[in-house]
Amino acid sequence: MFTRLESLRGLAAIMVVIYHTPFYIEQPSLSLIRNSYLFVDLFFVLSGFVMAYAYGDKIRGGMGFGQYIALRLGRLYPLHLFTLMLWVPYVLIKQYLYETGFGGTSQLDENNLFTFITNLLIIHGLGVNESLSWNQPSWSISTEFFAYIVFFVTAITVDRGRRLWVPLALSAGLYATIFLVIQPEQLKITYDHGFIRCLAAFYLGIFVYRLRAYGTLDRLSFGPLSAVEGLTMAAIIVSVSLSGNRYAAIMVAILSFALAVFVFATRNGGAVSRLLDIDLVRKIGVWSFSIYMTHRLIQFGASNVFEFILEIDPSEPMGWPSVPLNLLLLVVVIGFSRYTYEWVEKPCRDWVKHRVQQRDLQKAAA
Repeated sequence: MFTRLESLRGLAAIMVVIYHTPFYIEQPSLSLIRNSYLFVDLFFVLSGFVMAYAYGDKIRGGMGFGQYIALRLGRLYPLHLFTLMLWVPYVLIKQYLYETGFGGTSQLDENNLFTFITNLLIIHGLGVNESLSWNQPSWSISTEFFAYIVFFVTAITVDRGRRLWVPLALSAGLYATIFLVIQPEQLKITYDHGFIRCLAAFYLGIFVYRLRAYGTLDRLSFGPLSAVEGLTMAAIIVSVSLSGNRYAAIMVAILSFALAVFVFATRNGGAVSRLLDIDLVRKIGVWSFSIYMTHRLIQFGASNVFEFILEIDPSEPMGWPSVPLNLLLLVVVIGFSRYTYEWVEKPCRDWVKHRVQQRDLQKAAA
């Protein structure tokens, strides 16, 4: 169910990969690419929606915290640990080359024992570090894991009634805190205040899920639904492109993400849904977590090859040759992610799920 939302997650992961690329046509890059860090917030909105669908009723029905958190750890932690371990030899080799005069910069300011431990404990997105470290995109995995805990607590306390206004009020209050109290230049708050950013979008996703109880777009025919889908995608592109450091525009982009989740969660589909249903797009959606978690190491490696072996400064605009280069990098990231999904992410997730189910059966039989 909601396979198009998974495809949407895959497209968002691709945009984050492009945002992080070290190779540019020109500086500054296109505004859509410059602001594509915002697609991480689409991940959070999607997570809130999916969690409300998959776990909301189960938690209120008596699902234990241990069972719940084991399943969520099984979803996130194995791939997080795997990618963190991949970064260890990379950082050690880079530090050795730096200390022997080969070049580069010291790795120990950001990637040291303390930050390694915080990454290992997945608390590195909670403001305990002074910068991003190790597998930098994983800050969002840290915040999302603790968002799961908050979701469980609120589901058995203030949100037991599944009222529509509760997640909306929580989301609005958190965004107000970001823009009125924290006041970042943009929404690029990660290791410091990223937890608030995550929770704000997460509860917006829960609100969208509950909003569906008041009506969906399932009754629309193909033509009108195609128009709605097209306008929704256009709204995302335009709002993200115009966001910059304008708070109002950033919120329009976030709301366009919420609208997309609402629109593409329908049973029927229009023209855009048909594109999201393409087999390759669906597979990219399935591999999206792996794409997100592995892409920076591949990009850093490619950048190092250009800088230290080919002696080409990757920080300088490369013009149009950067287009095929980025496409090649994207293919490598997607190809690598396919195997991390099949060999690490999926088997570990399924093993934890099986263990939890076996334990439940043993308790039931006792």
